[in-house]
Amino acid sequence: MKRLHFGYLVVFALVLTSFMPLSLGLSCQGIFYHAVAEHIGAGVGVVSYYASIIAASCFVFMTIMGRLITSFDARVVLSGAVILCGLVFVWLSFTDSLWMYFVGAFLMGAPVSLLLYIAPSTLVNRWFAKRAGFYVGIIMAFTGIGGVVWSTVGGALIQAIGWSATYLVFAGLSVVTLPFTIFCTASAPEDKGLVPVGLEVDAAKMAAGDGEAQGAAYEASGVPAAKAFKAPTFFLIVIIAFLLNFGMYVYYVVPSYAATLSLSEAFPLLGATASSAAMAGQTISKIVLGGVGERHPYASAMVAVGLGVVGIACLAFGGASMALFYTGAFAFGVYYGVANVMLPIFTRHAFGIADYAKIYARISMAATLGLTITGFVWGTLLDTTGFAAMFIGVAVLLLVAIGFIAALSRKRAVAS
Repeated sequence: MKRLHFGYLVVFALVLTSFMPLSLGLSCQGIFYHAVAEHIGAGVGVVSYYASIIAASCFVFMTIMGRLITSFDARVVLSGAVILCGLVFVWLSFTDSLWMYFVGAFLMGAPVSLLLYIAPSTLVNRWFAKRAGFYVGIIMAFTGIGGVVWSTVGGALIQAIGWSATYLVFAGLSVVTLPFTIFCTASAPEDKGLVPVGLEVDAAKMAAGDGEAQGAAYEASGVPAAKAFKAPTFFLIVIIAFLLNFGMYVYYVVPSYAATLSLSEAFPLLGATASSAAMAGQTISKIVLGGVGERHPYASAMVAVGLGVVGIACLAFGGASMALFYTGAFAFGVYYGVANVMLPIFTRHAFGIADYAKIYARISMAATLGLTITGFVWGTLLDTTGFAAMFIGVAVLLLVAIGFIAALSRKRAVAS
């Protein structure tokens, strides 16, 4: 009977790290804001700076994590990230002041930068010569699925045992993934005497050692980072990464916007259910784009971002129609799923995998920069002018992003 390729175990381990420590540390942060704010005597708005601090921290740690996963055993790096997540949750459980909470947010950015941006795309591209985008999409989808599951569980736990004890439960859940990062992960196929999935090598070549050589050649294919950083294609992808992430703010204010609509008077859960619709759009988008994006990266990305523009229009003008409002939330969620799936595909198409981790770490820095400042820019605009100006601004920004993706589609991959 044919043995399961170890690459699929690597995907399984990454799915678990997305579902538990990453989702717990990133997607579930909002459920604690009210309780923590009440405990330390701060405003919820100030406590919610936690999200921006995580994004800023990711910006700081991104290059470091790219170097770590290139230079050290992936088992050690991933396991270290999981342990750090657990330790940060323990620290947060003892929060007694705003500075302690913000220190926890900054420390959480280190494992988040690895588990969200660096590890999935780097390891999957090493282990899969074909359909890498599909598996990255599956892994990324579990950040959204985990967010839905653990936000519900965490909310119930906060009511039952309090926010501090819930953080300790989250610490325990995070380290549950340790056996999988240790025993179901390896840095590259050569470490297991294998070649990447999809790289066809017959048994005779494998026995002679040629298979491992071919796998090593695959691993070495691509553009050196120093050359990539000077290429126009690199700057295009950096701009796209920034724009895609800068427009995501709408996702966070859907419940607040829903509360301003007359529909919410008849349907008090309008905002919460619209957020669930957006989460569903995000999850489906990541899976579909992961499969389709490998073959048609630029067209599929432009369609998904275009749906984001449609979603904004439906949200802005659909206040009197529940169906239109939910359609808008779902469509915007489709756009929200683009960045984590398509940016790795763009990077691999343009530069190969030889220095992928280093190159993608720089591109991810632009993405986290967009996430870091988006709340301040759009939040200020929202407070001073209202939702309409924010909707128009984000829609224009996404149209500009589509233009840059179209420009990228006309660029050839940089020669190695």
